[in-house]
Amino acid sequence: MSMNFSSRLALIVIGTAAIGLAGCAQQKDAVSLRNEAQLLVNKAEFSRAEELLRTQLAHDEKGYGPDAIEITANLDLLGDLYLREGRLGEAETMYKRSVAIKEKNLRPHMMDLSTSLNGLGRTLTARGHMVQAQPILEQAISLREENDTTNGVAIADSENSLASFYVGSGLYADAENLYKQSIAHYEKSAGKGSMEAANVRNNLASLYYVQQKYDLAEPMFEWVLATYERNLGDVHPDVASVLNNLAELHRHRKEFGVAEAQYKRAAQILEKRPGADTNPSLACILNNQALLYAAQNRNLDAETLARRSVEIYERAASASPVAVSNALRTHASILSSCGRAEEAKQVQEKASRLISSSR
Repeated sequence: MSMNFSSRLALIVIGTAAIGLAGCAQQKDAVSLRNEAQLLVNKAEFSRAEELLRTQLAHDEKGYGPDAIEITANLDLLGDLYLREGRLGEAETMYKRSVAIKEKNLRPHMMDLSTSLNGLGRTLTARGHMVQAQPILEQAISLREENDTTNGVAIADSENSLASFYVGSGLYADAENLYKQSIAHYEKSAGKGSMEAANVRNNLASLYYVQQKYDLAEPMFEWVLATYERNLGDVHPDVASVLNNLAELHRHRKEFGVAEAQYKRAAQILEKRPGADTNPSLACILNNQALLYAAQNRNLDAETLARRSVEIYERAASASPVAVSNALRTHASILSSCGRAEEAKQVQEKASRLISSSR
């Protein structure tokens, strides 16, 4: 399991970046540096992007002060980066600090404030803090509807975020409506083939998958995959995410040959990237592929993949306890099928302890 639906799904959901750069008076060099960092994030070169943003944040804190409005652009982008990486505690810290500065300096009803609120709400949703997330996301979309200066793009971003909250709350009809509204806004402002619209379509297809509406989900995933390949190239991590999602759909349809090819291609993309041994998305894909092999009674192949999935999850600082425990349970089930009952029992007990300690 991974990312926005981590407690429920073995799909990978791709979020939309926060809109714009906060801050009123920014140096040209600082803006250029942040733009460079955003390009690195788009390429999934997260370590280099973080280094640039951290350096600029330290520079601006020294020049403007730790509570100056000028530093919020860096705080928001670092929040976006950490949310994308699954480093949810760090993301929440950045967004909360940005919100506090903007509330003090800009007062309510400002678009910059809505950007930070939306990012904070998305982070709280990803952490499962639904009671805290809802009023923040609703405040963000309200501010944007009252003060929009982005031709609907900011509103679409909030609709996508609030829809993901509804999915996490089990309100599927509300989520579907908001995802469709978000897509319409993005397509009107950025075009039907835009990456922003593709990201939301991936989320809507994931929702259809959860509801077992496979005939609706499959063509949407295929469209997203083609859009990502066209805009990002064949070996981008987001391409791997959609391949995993398609493979999951085919696995549940028992179309095992198609699913296996897609899992393998997705895993190969992530295996070649730096940090593969600590990448929760790769662990998710390997876990799903292990379940595929188990369904075919290919238990030795399944056990190898399940064990490696657990190893990666346990090394990944951003992996949720739920994701790790689910991978452990997959491994335990496969060990049992292999006739290794004592090992299976130990792994199952480890999963139970992990969930208990995380409550």
